[in-house]
Formats: sequence, C-alpha cells, structure tokens
Amino acid sequence: MLIIEKILLLRNSEIFRNCREADLLDIASICQEIRLDQDVLIFTKGEPGHCMYFIHTGKVTIHDEEHVLAVLAENEIFGELSLLDSESRSASATTASECILLKIEQEPFYDLVSTNSDILKGIMRTLCKRLREQDRITIEMKNRMTVRNG
Repeated sequence: MLIIEKILLLRNSEIFRNCREADLLDIASICQEIRLDQDVLIFTKGEPGHCMYFIHTGKVTIHDEEHVLAVLAENEIFGELSLLDSESRSASATTASECILLKIEQEPFYDLVSTNSDILKGIMRTLCKRLREQDRITIEMKNRMTVRNG
C-alpha cells in the first residue's frame, strides 16, 4: 500500500480525523500493512498489548471466548488503549473475513507523540467518547434492571 493510501485511510478514522497533513504523513510512515485470512486470531485476551489496528478492508470480531462484544468493519480501530500502555488485552480479536489491517506499534508511536501532542489529543478524544458511550450503556442497563425488579 502506498503512503498516500495510508494517509487517506487514516484521515477517515475517528481517531486521526483532525490531524494535520504532516501528522498523517508521520503516522502513515509507522503503519505496517497486514493481510490476514478469515478466522485468524489477531490477539488474545490477557496478553500484553503493544499495538493498535485500523481496519482497511474486512471485518474483525472482538470477543471474550465465545461471547461477541463487537464486530468492527472498514475504517474502525481496535486495540487503541495499547498505544498508551502495555496492560493486558481486555478481549480477543479474530478476523471475521479476509482483512487488510494497518498496525501501529507502541514504541514508534511514542517516539512520534513525544514531539507532537496533537496526535495524542485525538486518541484521548476517541477514548473519552468511548468511555462516555460505555457509561451511557451501563446506566441504561441499570435502569432497565431497576424497572424489571421494581
């Protein structure tokens, strides 16, 4: 994949949408293209995280053993917390179809954000949005349980 194609893909992602062109070029330069067949385990719950993935084509299932948490598709990201720390993965990821992924490793990313905080701000905005959505879902579930039990 050409660097310009990587830039265009990154620009479509929520996490990098507001980055400047020069920042996108820097990010694209550390992205590794990975092609995977269907039913390939990308990472396992509990293993240390060290990279984030961006889905160019195909679908990826995020799961805890057999319980499906999400099915992600083109332009979506997963594993983004691993760019910030190396804690254990909270779920597993498996390809649901043939996929082309862009992979961003933690160390090159750290080198990049050490001189450019705008990129880090984009990730923090995305994580905050996801946490707010998770809080909203948790509150809805608690309210439903209260109504059922009340």
